[in-house]
Amino acid sequence: MAVVTMPLVLTGCDRPTPASGTPDSAPPMEISASDRDASLDAIDRWLAVGRADNAESIARMLATRLPNDPMVAATLGQVLLMRSAELREIAGEAAASAISAEAAEMFLAADQGGRRDAATLRSLGVAQERSGRLDAAIETYRRAADEDALTRLYLGLALLQAEKGEESVQLLTALSTARPDDAFVRAALAEARFRTGDTPGAFNELDEAVRLAPDEIGIRLRRASLLRRTGNARMAIESLVAIPDSERNQRMVVEELAAGWRSIQRPAAAAEVWASRARSVPADVPAALMAAACFAEADRPSDAEAWLRIAEETSPGDASVAAERRRLGL
Repeated sequence: MAVVTMPLVLTGCDRPTPASGTPDSAPPMEISASDRDASLDAIDRWLAVGRADNAESIARMLATRLPNDPMVAATLGQVLLMRSAELREIAGEAAASAISAEAAEMFLAADQGGRRDAATLRSLGVAQERSGRLDAAIETYRRAADEDALTRLYLGLALLQAEKGEESVQLLTALSTARPDDAFVRAALAEARFRTGDTPGAFNELDEAVRLAPDEIGIRLRRASLLRRTGNARMAIESLVAIPDSERNQRMVVEELAAGWRSIQRPAAAAEVWASRARSVPADVPAALMAAACFAEADRPSDAEAWLRIAEETSPGDASVAAERRRLGL
């Protein structure tokens, strides 16, 4: 494996610790414009090689020293949003909520500081939505939707979550007319049509999305979800089992495949899906808990107990693990 080395730039940023022994009590120390730009470049390079952790370290130091710089705030927000996506893949949506909320604070600071481009507003909306502030996200998306097609797509999906299906259909229909070859718009419109009772129209849109992007996992998942929800769970399961091994253990695939097995009263099969995920990603404690819950549902208490113990050993003292043990009565 090649080792990539990059400096933590921020030269000249260190300050002496005051006599009180509390470094944070001192005012932020300015840095030169060249050091600022070099640090921003370093963040981009770390992100390019998949090291969001190192990018976060630099971005946080830079934000401490330049707290009123909207570009720095937006950069830290973007890094935190990427970190939240990583955490969501490891442990699910709830685990990523806090870091998404922090990302939203950074994007809001950038917006209030004068950085009001569509990309910043779109990212602010995503961060708000991921941290559970759906109404705020919708209003943020609306601010940029007229000038940015991707934001209109996000707005359409957020409106669905807010149970505003008719408005979502109207918006996404117009967007699909403007972008007829965009598979993601077609897939989103399919979901909107399904939510408003137009099941034939939903599958027509989804068939077109699959034609445009046959190998896109997200679209295949959307199709499987619609099949399951229309009573065709076995067909949905077959389509997901056909996904390559390298992608089948992605969390979003596991969630939908397990839901398919449970919908046809096969909790043991759902448990095996979650167990496979937990083995491949040991840090995903919620996956181990789901395996335990599904094994308990399948009347296999010894297997449920085994996965509870794995969760306890992986995350000692975790309140969610203790709560699940109490819930299952094991």
